[in-house]
Amino acid sequence: MSLNRALLCLLSGTVFFVAGLLFAGRQAHVLAAARPADAKAEADQEVLKINAGCNDAELRGDVKGMDACETDDFTHTHANGMVEHKAEYLKGVGSGAHKFLALDLSDVHVRSYGATAIVDEHMHFRADNSGKIADVSNLVMTVWTKQNGKWREAAWIAVGLPGSRTAVSENNK
Repeated sequence: MSLNRALLCLLSGTVFFVAGLLFAGRQAHVLAAARPADAKAEADQEVLKINAGCNDAELRGDVKGMDACETDDFTHTHANGMVEHKAEYLKGVGSGAHKFLALDLSDVHVRSYGATAIVDEHMHFRADNSGKIADVSNLVMTVWTKQNGKWREAAWIAVGLPGSRTAVSENNK
């Protein structure tokens, strides 16, 4: 084979090799870009599941389940502006001072950012607060953080919606 033909073969082989590397690199970039979206979707679903489980624990008055859902420095901010820290809030649930009778959620959305997530939802509930029945509609935002591989609720904040009523009646369940 002549020298020109050998150089031509070497050059064309090099072009195909470089083109292959560029294509593979582009595909790796596409796959790498897809992974964070998949991880985000997975985190979103995980947070929604744990959020629902924690709401169920609260509806049942399961203080142990609620405790496992919350960070040690958890805060619960009621729609009236009252702030309770974890121990206070769990004590109220455990004593029956705060008892949910019904809890309905709608318009639930989650946004996750690595080890942090925010859930916002419309919450309608009936509760017995020390003998006073409340029928309430709130917008609720919860802040979640991943600690030691587990999602935990760091803050719960409620804003009352217009027309929401509190202290509807005494002992009228």
